[in-house]
This record gives sequence, C-alpha cells and structure tokens, in this order.
Amino acid sequence: MEKQNERVSESLQRFISDGTPARICERYAQLREAAQGADFGIFSNNVVVIDTETTGLSFHHDELTQIAAARVEQGQIVDWFITFVNPGKPIPEEISHLTNIYQSDVDGAPSPNEALEQLADFVGDAICVAHNVEFDRTFTTKHPGGYSLLENTWVDSLDLARIALPRMKSHRLLDLVRAFELPLSTHRADADVEATCAVLPVLLAAVQAMPLALLRRIAQFATPQEWSTQVVFQYFADKAEENALVSAVEAERDQKTADTFSLRAMRRKNLATLNCPAKQDAEMLAQDPQRGIVPPSIEEVAAAFTEEGLIGSLYNQFEQREEQVEMAKAVCRAFARSENLMVEAGTGVGKSMAYLLPAALMAKKNGITVGVATKTNTLLDQLIYHELPALDKALGGLTYAPLKGFNHYPCMRKVEAIAQSGNYKRTLGDKEYSCVAALSALLSFIEQTDYDDMDALKIDYRLLPRWSITCSSQECLRRKCPFFGATCMVHGSRRFAEMADIVVTNHSLLFCDAAADGSLLPPIRHWIVDEAHGAEAEARSAFSAKLSSEELQSIANRVSADDPGKNVFVRAARKLASDIPDSQDTLFFGLTNKASSAGKEFAETVRDFIPLVKDLLYYDTVRNKNYEFLDLWLNDEIRAGSRYQALAGAAQIMCGASEKLIKASQDLVVYLDDFDSAAALQREIAITVMSLKEIIDTCDILFKDDSGQYAFSATLSHKKDRYVDTLEALPIDMGNTLEEALYERTHSVVYASATLAVGDSFSAFERALGLNQSENSQASSLRLNSSFDFDRNMTIYVPSDLPDPTERNYLTALVPLLTQAHIALGGSMLTLFTNKREMENCFDQVYDQLKPYDLRLVCQKKGVSVKGLRDEFVADKTLSLFALKSFWEGFDAPGSTLRGVIIPKLPFTKPTDPLSCERGARDADAWRHYVLPAAVIEMKQAAGRLLRTANDSGILILADHRLITKSYGKTFLASMPSKNIRIMTCAEIVADIARNRE
Repeated sequence: MEKQNERVSESLQRFISDGTPARICERYAQLREAAQGADFGIFSNNVVVIDTETTGLSFHHDELTQIAAARVEQGQIVDWFITFVNPGKPIPEEISHLTNIYQSDVDGAPSPNEALEQLADFVGDAICVAHNVEFDRTFTTKHPGGYSLLENTWVDSLDLARIALPRMKSHRLLDLVRAFELPLSTHRADADVEATCAVLPVLLAAVQAMPLALLRRIAQFATPQEWSTQVVFQYFADKAEENALVSAVEAERDQKTADTFSLRAMRRKNLATLNCPAKQDAEMLAQDPQRGIVPPSIEEVAAAFTEEGLIGSLYNQFEQREEQVEMAKAVCRAFARSENLMVEAGTGVGKSMAYLLPAALMAKKNGITVGVATKTNTLLDQLIYHELPALDKALGGLTYAPLKGFNHYPCMRKVEAIAQSGNYKRTLGDKEYSCVAALSALLSFIEQTDYDDMDALKIDYRLLPRWSITCSSQECLRRKCPFFGATCMVHGSRRFAEMADIVVTNHSLLFCDAAADGSLLPPIRHWIVDEAHGAEAEARSAFSAKLSSEELQSIANRVSADDPGKNVFVRAARKLASDIPDSQDTLFFGLTNKASSAGKEFAETVRDFIPLVKDLLYYDTVRNKNYEFLDLWLNDEIRAGSRYQALAGAAQIMCGASEKLIKASQDLVVYLDDFDSAAALQREIAITVMSLKEIIDTCDILFKDDSGQYAFSATLSHKKDRYVDTLEALPIDMGNTLEEALYERTHSVVYASATLAVGDSFSAFERALGLNQSENSQASSLRLNSSFDFDRNMTIYVPSDLPDPTERNYLTALVPLLTQAHIALGGSMLTLFTNKREMENCFDQVYDQLKPYDLRLVCQKKGVSVKGLRDEFVADKTLSLFALKSFWEGFDAPGSTLRGVIIPKLPFTKPTDPLSCERGARDADAWRHYVLPAAVIEMKQAAGRLLRTANDSGILILADHRLITKSYGKTFLASMPSKNIRIMTCAEIVADIARNRE
C-alpha cells in the first residue's frame, strides 16, 4: 500500500479518504495556497453565492424561511443580501433545531415573492453559485419574483467538490471548510454563504489542477443548458490551452486523447509497474522436505509485546496487557500446529494486534501470504490504514493489500462504454435527469485512484447504478478486455494481493471463494476470521441455492425482449452483420435465429413459472399486511402439496427450455470466438449460459433433493402485482460444508471475536462452524476477559415489575420507563428494538413527552439514512436514538455521546424463521442448541456498544421480564460483560439513574 504524503496538514489528512495516492494528497495540499489571490477570470468577478433555508425539502409543499447572498469580487465579499422570509406556514420543530430559525424570526418578514424580487435585483446578471444548486435554484425561482434568475448561469459548488475532490471523505460544506482550514460556519444561511465564498476558490483551484484531457472530456459531456456547471470545466479547459499551461509534450499527448477520451491512457500514466513475484503457496512449502514452514516462536511473539519490543515501540506509553500476550501466543501455537483456534477476546484486549503480529511474522519468515477476513468495512479499513502501517514501520517492511469482491471496484470497460455512449440521460419516476455530474465524478475518482475500491465514492447511484459501472466475476472479459492487467482495478488489486504478506478481505469474499473452489482469492492457507460471530450466517449465504423471480425475468428479457438494445441475440446479429463473411451469412444468422427462438421459448416458461411462486402465499396463515414480505418455511407438507408440485412441474418445463437455450447459446459462443469485435457480446452470452446452468442446478435442489441437507424457504411479496419473490435452499449443517470447502484446503483458521462464547462454553460456535468434528477441523479455544473494568463502569438494570413482552400491555408499561429513563440520564441513550412497528409506536409516544425537557429523540424510520443517524448521534452529545438491527453491532459512540443502552426485548429469532423451523422439526432441543446461543451472542454485541474505551461508563437496561422468570434468563445474565446487575422496579431504576447522575 502506498503511504499518504507526510507534508499534508493533519486537518486535511483527516478528511482525505484512506488509501489516496500520495500524488493526489499533495495535489489537495497545494489547493489552498493556489487559491489565494488567484485570478479565475469570469469566476472571480460578478459572482453571487446564494443559500436558502426552508420549512422542508419538498419543492411543492415547503417554503423559504431565509435567503442569504453575497457578491464576490476577486475572492472577497463586497456586498450582502440577507432576509428572513415569512413562509406563510409554521416552521417544524426539527427544522428550527437544524437551522436555528424560529417562528418569531419570520413573523413580519417579507413574503417569498417579495423576498425573491429583492434577491433578483441584488443578483442582476451575476453568475450564481450554490452548494447543491437544484435545491436553491428551485426555491428561488418558484415564484414570479425570482423568475428572472432562471436566465442566470448557475454553478453547483457541490458538483465541483465531488468531481474535483472525489477522494474527500465528505463534501458537506462544513467539512470542506474544516479540511482546508477556512472560516467556520454555523447552519444559518448567511454563515453558509460565507463558508461557500471561502470554499469556492479552493474548488476552482482543484478543477484547474485536473488533467487537461479529463477537463476537456467532462466539458464535452453536456451543454451549459443541459448541465449548468459545465461552464467551469469548459472555461478551465480553454484557459489551459490559451495560456499554454502544459508543456508541449503534454499538450500533444492530451490533444491526441481529448476527442476520443481514453481511460487506458489515463490509467497507464498514473500507475507503477507491478514487478514483484507472487508469494509461494504455503501448501507447496509445507510439502518441501528441505525446508517446510517455519512458524514464529512463542518467545519471539511474547517479546514483541513488551515496552522494548516491536509492539511496545509503536506507542509512547505502552502498557503490557496479559490478555493480549496470551492471545498472540495462542495464534502462534495454532499456526505452528496447523490447527484451528477460537478466541473470545473482550473489549480492550487489543485483539487486532494480537493476531496481526503473529500473522506478519509467519508471512515474512516463510514468504507466504496470511489472510485476514473481517465482517465490516470499518474494521477492514482500520487494519489496512492504521494497524498494518504501524506494523510495517516496526518490522522495517511489511506488504499488505485490501481485497473485496468484483462489485466494489469500477469496471473500466463499462465506464468507458458509458463515457463514449453519448447517452447521459436517466429516467427516475416520470422525470428525466442527467448523469453527467455523477459520471464526471467517477472519471475523476479513477484518475485519482490506483487500486482502491469505490465504496467511499460520493455520487448519485440512482443516476449511475452500481451494476452499470461494476461487473461480476462472471461478466469480466478477463484477457479479452483491453483493460486486463495493471490498468484494471479488480485484477490490479488481485495482483497486489498475490504479492502481499497480509491480505485483508471480508467474510463474504472468503466464503464465496470457498464455495468457488478457491478461484477468487490467492492460495492462502492461514486465515484469521475476525468478528467471527457472524461467520456462520455469511458462510450459509455463500453456499445457499437461490431462485429469484426478478432474476428469472431479467434473464428472460435478455434473451427474448422485443427491444434490440436488451436482446443479446438481436444485438449480436445487428452488430456483427458487417463483420461476417458472405460465405458464412447463412450459418451465422441460422445460429442467432435458433438462439432467439430458444430464448422466446424459455421466456414463455418463465412467465408460466413466476405466478406459481406467488401462489405460495396461500400458505400465509397470519396474513400480516403491515410487512411487505413473508418468509415461509417450505416444510414437507407444503412441498408435497398440489401448489408446490404444480410449481415443480413448471420448473421442470423451464429447465427443459433452459437446456435448449444453453445448447443454442454455446454453439453461438463457439462461432463468435473467431471475431475480436464480438468479445463483449460473446461474454454476455456465456454469462447467460452460466445463469441458465445455475437455474437448472438450483431447481434440482429445490424440487428433487431429498438428502436432508437443506432447509427450504420462500420470501414472498404480499403485493400481487410485484414479482420479486425468491425460493431458497439453505444448508442446515455448515460444518459438513466447510469441512471440504475450507478446512481441507487450509492449515489453520483462527476465529476471533469479542462475542463467541455463551457463558464459558464455545460449544454453540463449534457446532455452527463444524469445528472439532474431523482431523482437519480440530480446534482449541481461549476465552480472555476484557481489560476494561466493566463491573465498575457498566451498571445493568433488569426491571422486576414490567409485564412479559408477550403480553398485550407490555408496550403500555414500557413507554413510561423509556421516557423517565431518558429524563433521568439527560439523553444520550440508544434503544435497540427487534420490531419496527413497536419501535415506531414507542417513538410516537416518548418523543412528545421528552419535549418539555429539551431532549431530542430521533428514530430509524423507513427512508432515513443509517449513516446520517450514526453521524448525527456521535456529533450531538444529548441526542437519543431508537434503532433497529443495523445498530446492534459495529456502531461506536465512545465517551459521553452514549451513556445508556436500552434493550426492550431479547433478540430471539422469529418463530417462523425457516431455518429455525427446520431445525426444530429435526431436533427436539434445537431452541437451546441454536436459537438461545444466537440470541445471547447478539445481546452481548448490543451490550458492547456501551463501553468503547477504558474511560467510558454507562447503564444498560434489559427490559425483558423473562430474564428473571425463565430459566434461560440466567444464561443471558451470566454472559453479560458486567456482573453489576441490579434487579429493581422501574421506579427504583429511574431513581437510581438520577441519583448516580448527580
């Protein structure tokens, strides 16, 4: 991995995405100085920056509450226009909190039309700049008083930021101001205008610093009428040429690529040659009698975790933690013995470095690659950009690489095709939009990136869907693609991974690789699976067989659509007609016609099959229409019934049509092998063949398998006209599956997490992952307590007087506890629900009761950004949140931003869960074997949200009466990190919280 430039200021470095090449970090670092006193021509004179505040986000129903504008000359504000606006309607409380504008501010202010007349007079013929132009331009031109502003040129500073600075973590105005150490703003329109004025020269300097060929290409995408911000890119492209700001050599090269923009030329210019050899396979090394594998010694590893050792040298004040040393030793022993390991390491142990150090020494001593698989991208990034660079420094040389699935990287072939297509319009709903800004930001990201994934790229994916700019492993043309090799981000990343000491990937790719016989990752024989409590679910997902109505319809459209642009066979006939020799016309068109005919027959069978899947709704006995989807267990009775048998008959007919289409498609693929111009179409047809084979294999499992290896389920939409239903076969015993797919192919797999054991036992995890069931799956275990003082810093309350959660009056009794606990603690609470409807019911009641105490409460409702909620919660130290599953793990809010967690219900799997139902039918004690351990682990994860540093403290309320009335309650309480458990009445809990707060 390339290190970021050390000359970049600390404030800017904090806002640049991890993994950004040093050349780009340096480019960003020079922008503030380049902007100072620079003459940007038409953008330095007669420019007006505008910002508005409104009662909401709806262009049709909301109105202005404030307008602010500043005239800018040579980077300086020379005049202001500021006015409150009377919207003619009440300002919502949440909007007042966000904007700091209240009803008293707008009483007596001009009406929207009057204010806009004044604004139009102030602006005149100036260029208008706004941060998110569509919003401000729409609100300032929706009344007659602002109609004249439609004639002005509008520039979107948010577009400029996303295009010129795609490697920034955020393009919010406040973050840009902080990153470049510009004057700070609050969130009122006048301050935001001042901040935009400060940011604008930096953004213009960033555009000016972009490569000339890229500037020209972006300017060619649209006219100013189609995309108003185009004028900026056109201006700087023209200015660069007129002022000869590039050398003659660069100008000649750029001129050659300007009209036919070449991603290949841009990629080749920026990328270094990959000359290092791939690491050797540890399996081959182990079989070498002359050498064999040399593991790091226990003494060497232990010595590293001393004040004078390798790890101790990384920290100014290193304090040895025995738990960390013990874990590192255990990992070392597992590698030495070629056995597996389960480690539960509580919060604060420092497990990442405890497994990274032995892994790094193992890799370097033997010239092999060691793999680390994480569940979350947050941890993956932490390892790649913080922990491993520190180890690299200590060891004096360590290579490491992140690796994700194909769809995390832009496909150069697809992106270039879109850039050259000339079609930049996308339809959303009944309105047409331009994707030029999103495409320009993507091209700029590619120019500023070597082999990083695009997960942090901020573009509008509604206008440029991820599937349209990424490809799957099946879609990849590989050696037939002009970008194959170093210029491809996917294959370049994989080449780096082959050369790395440490590869860090995610659970999904690890288990997909296992399901694909090791064809997706380098041959790695030693793995650390961190956050391993989620490993079974990810493994099951990788090995499940799924049949989707939506996917079937997509394949049917691909082979039978009347639209030539969608039908792959019609496109092949039209595109290649001129390339086919006259002597082969009859053969070629015979093959395409045969494939087209088979495609239509297949599509007819799909149309017959899909409604029969929907007919399985007959078995929905609850018919709860509050939820769109039903998860239905396809038990033996249903599978033997007439509806499922009719579905099986339709599946057999569909498979027969699939086989015909496969044969016709394969004949065409073989024929096209002689035509280079047909590579993309040939691959698309080949993908169709692979999809059809998967359909046949999945149907065999769904309708013919009697091995007892699977639980069968259907996910059905209650909407009769929405065919997005899915049939799935879920492997029941992942242990048997992983024995052959993982353990036989590896020497050692280390499973690590803060939550693996139930009480002191690993038996549930062993059973789930198939450990200690064979010679290859032998595993030892190690449980390490947290180095944090949980008993002192975490108080767990269990209410003794709440009704059982299964009783009808439970929510009625829960609401007063939620309300009073929030008031007693003063906010900063996270309440984790298992049921969306119950969460929203409680929120509607608690929200109003907290208002008099000036305590804000927000809720994870449909359509609300999870990331936005996380950021807002961490930023506001009194804000409280009602949330669902996405906050039960992987959410860190250290310090006083989170002082209390409430869990209303134990997180048991739904009784109707198909896998649980199947297990229950086979095992009388399945609930204790599977459901209870999973709920305990999930509860431990939720409890872990509370204390993230040694100095954190807080309360945990487990508001489920079953903890003290059911025998399994002791299992939950014994697994909690704190033994400071108080069983009290609700009133006593509230009083205790308030007393301790004082």
